Amino acid sequence: MAPDRLRPPLRRPPKDLDALVDWFEQVSYQLVLIAEDPLDDVRTAVESFASAVLVHCEAAARRPATGSDASEPARILRADHAWFVTSVDQLRWFFRVVEREDHGGNRQALGQYGRIFAEAFRRHRQDEARSSGTKDGPVAAAGRSPPRSAY
Repeated sequence: MAPDRLRPPLRRPPKDLDALVDWFEQVSYQLVLIAEDPLDDVRTAVESFASAVLVHCEAAARRPATGSDASEPARILRADHAWFVTSVDQLRWFFRVVEREDHGGNRQALGQYGRIFAEAFRRHRQDEARSSGTKDGPVAAAGRSPPRSAY
């Protein structure tokens, strides 16, 4: 298969949050490989993911507390949202570095951070799904087992 056929379309991020996480991880992987996508397309990808994460975190903050929110796993999940807001700031910082000096090393650093962020957010979504009692949480990316929860 031609390499271009393996690349996610940067200008068409998925609307589903969990599909967006997988998509952004693939975009980030391409950055690690020093993909030569136009900077505007990279900006679109970063902002699509960052905005979706912030919407998720803001929605979680507005949810009313329940009795089960006192459990340790629930407290950790709530705390994750604050960390992810900070992670969005950091992701945008890495993009600004690329914007100022667009070369392979900076794109790789952005891509590595994007991959780590996407993986952490995927795990968070799986943990949320498990804690809410839904079956198995979001589907793991093709070919990978879902990460085990720390709790």
